[in-house]
Amino acid sequence: MSTTGRPPWAVAVSAATMVALVAIALALGWISLQRNFDRACELDEWPNFSSCPKPDAAVAAQVRDLRQRIARNPGDVVPYLALTLLTTQPGGIAPLDDEAVLAATGKLAGHDPRLLRVRASRALQRRQWPEAVRLLTQLVELHRDGPAAQALASLLAWSDARAALVAALQPDSHWVEPLLQALPASQVPAQQAMPFLAQALTLRLIPAEAGLALVSQLKAGGYWLDGQALWLRLLGQPAPLIYNGDFENGFVRGGFDWELQDAAPARTGVQVQQPPVAGAQGRALELAFNGRPLALPVVGQHLVLFPGSYTFSGRYMAQQLRAGAGLTWVFTCTTGGAELGRTPSLTDTQGRWQDLTLPLEVPANCGAVLMQLRTQLGSDALAGLRGEAYFDGFGLSAR
Repeated sequence: MSTTGRPPWAVAVSAATMVALVAIALALGWISLQRNFDRACELDEWPNFSSCPKPDAAVAAQVRDLRQRIARNPGDVVPYLALTLLTTQPGGIAPLDDEAVLAATGKLAGHDPRLLRVRASRALQRRQWPEAVRLLTQLVELHRDGPAAQALASLLAWSDARAALVAALQPDSHWVEPLLQALPASQVPAQQAMPFLAQALTLRLIPAEAGLALVSQLKAGGYWLDGQALWLRLLGQPAPLIYNGDFENGFVRGGFDWELQDAAPARTGVQVQQPPVAGAQGRALELAFNGRPLALPVVGQHLVLFPGSYTFSGRYMAQQLRAGAGLTWVFTCTTGGAELGRTPSLTDTQGRWQDLTLPLEVPANCGAVLMQLRTQLGSDALAGLRGEAYFDGFGLSAR
């Protein structure tokens, strides 16, 4: 308990709230109405101001000129928008009635981006989340407003605002993908966005690439359960503890599939393929070593496992393999790096398939379990391997 009598989690929540406020403030820098006022005057975007004064000088003259222009041409939207900007100055501009000005401007320029920004700013300041979401999504869909998309992403840090975002999701919503693209810059943890993401996935509003990018973000942050939940929603079906352990499917980058070195065989020392292989049940993982220094790990996968006892099983075959002390599958905790076990050395089998088995004990606070193919000795990887190794039928069962 802190000296203020607040528990640590309350302090953390307060800190998170401040981060969210700062993120929203940064995202809405474009709604800085003082800056808009000055810039509009400089560029002569509004009616001919008598001068370019600060908001606290000669405002009455500005209001008078704008009202005269409206009286001459009631259908001219520009002076209404200028009055709208003037109403947003600190403390308001007497005797303007900001609500009346907004209502009149809305009749003439309901979807003008400048008016939408003013209204969005007011809704955010008053924490009127459904109204703010409605206006920001209009800016994104109608005007491709990038800062508005980032503002939407920043709102995911607030539970009430997040609920408004979820409620705004519709099968034809076109603002979801821009929001996802802005999510990393908003600095809102993807974990906080999970309720929104789950609903968006249900409505098929998240493209596969964007969904996989979010899974990668969750993995990088150590949110393993959330990342796997999003991964399973993307798959649309249950998955075994070792995904694609029969190697029948092509590898999916960014999810909980097999992870490979992102470089050419000349740099990694191995070529990875999934051909049909005699003795395998269809396709298998083929590793063709070329004698160059081997980048480690050769291949790996993150496994999300609850604490308990497991048995790893699989099959292995090698032809003309020169690998020094041999290869091995190593299982470690992502938290702390504790090794849970490794298979015996895998050496040349002269083309015969052999069974693999390994008992594993997964402790609490392990995070995810990282399964990687490595050389038994680091010096063997530096010297390079030659020959071919094949793997198939990997599985993990609880004991």
